[in-house]
Amino acid sequence: MTDQNACPNLEWNKYRHIYNIRRFSACLLLFIVFLPYLGIAQNEPEYDEISVFFNVQRFGGTDITALIKNETVYLPITDVFTFLKIKNNVTSNLDSVSGFFINQQAVYLIDQPHNRIVFQGKTFDLKQGELIRTETNLYLKSNYFGQVFGLDCAFSFRSLAVTLNTKLELPMIREMRLEQMRSNISRLKGETKADTTILQSHPAFALGMADWSVIATQQQKGESDARINLNLGSMIAGGEASASLNYNNSWLSA
Repeated sequence: MTDQNACPNLEWNKYRHIYNIRRFSACLLLFIVFLPYLGIAQNEPEYDEISVFFNVQRFGGTDITALIKNETVYLPITDVFTFLKIKNNVTSNLDSVSGFFINQQAVYLIDQPHNRIVFQGKTFDLKQGELIRTETNLYLKSNYFGQVFGLDCAFSFRSLAVTLNTKLELPMIREMRLEQMRSNISRLKGETKADTTILQSHPAFALGMADWSVIATQQQKGESDARINLNLGSMIAGGEASASLNYNNSWLSA
């Protein structure tokens, strides 16, 4: 009885082992087939990189590259500060930006490894993902430009534009106002500034204009008359020169 019962069990274990091998092979095959798609899904970035127009009201703007994540805009710190003429230094691995804001006493540090902003002795802790480092720049969530530095940035998704509003006298705004004041003073004085200045060349020799005329008169019973006039303009040794030649046959007969 024991031998007879053992045979069916051995057969069942054999088939179960073969079934497990086939199931494992099928799962492995499916994993290999879908592995590239899983890799693509894992490598997809959590944000979109687009170009937006960064505009300072009443003073103009420029195009910068921004990140859009969950309908929130992240702005490149160095690009924004450079446009506003705010001192900024970025580390070689693009994980920190430091400098001073408007005056040398207002130093700041935007630190991505520690997720914080240190400005004028105050520390602003950031949440994970509010500072994004890419291969080319370090991006900060736009609302912190207003909360920390007083640079309120309003993003319009329809027009892909960021409008900066601030009450601060930024270096860029101060320079543009001074330039406008100089322009107004020059206009009041009657001074004009040419858009393009073409410098005069002074070659060693250049032939300019040539004006000539020939007048000949002949009478049936009288003397004939011939007059020749030649005017030349040129440039010799960097200076202007002109010559005039006149001929009249009546002078010779006299």
